[in-house]
Amino acid sequence: MFRSFLFLVLAACAVCGSQAFSVTPSNTKAMAATTSTSRLSMSTELGADEGTQERIAQMVKEHPVLLFMKGSKLFPQCGFSNTAVQILQSFNLEFETVDVLSDEQVRQGIKLYSQWPTIPQLYVAGEFVGGSDIMIEMYQSGELGEMIEVAKADM
Repeated sequence: MFRSFLFLVLAACAVCGSQAFSVTPSNTKAMAATTSTSRLSMSTELGADEGTQERIAQMVKEHPVLLFMKGSKLFPQCGFSNTAVQILQSFNLEFETVDVLSDEQVRQGIKLYSQWPTIPQLYVAGEFVGGSDIMIEMYQSGELGEMIEVAKADM
């Protein structure tokens, strides 16, 4: 039963593109052993170069409110990114977005830059705020609104 479950999980990973491999019942054990190490080496190689880190730093510096997300503010590609966009739009301010799906270097590099493993990631006035869960908490407490007001004044 566990082997069948593992096969289904690995097949789902193959379909969603999280690993580039073909799934057959005979190679599921080998794939299970290499999946975590392959993902680790891929994430440490991509985006770790100085050029990518400098490019990210420049984007954060140039834009008072910047959201690294999956998709764009007009067409978010995941629920968490959509939530982040909805929160920012409620403040009626101009903000920039970076679609990490269009640039794998930035997708991996932003995780290194912020030392935060998930996307979306919000930066206000050059400071890392957090992901959508933190944005929700800060929105509900009013803290995000205060931070946004300061950023608006600097725009």
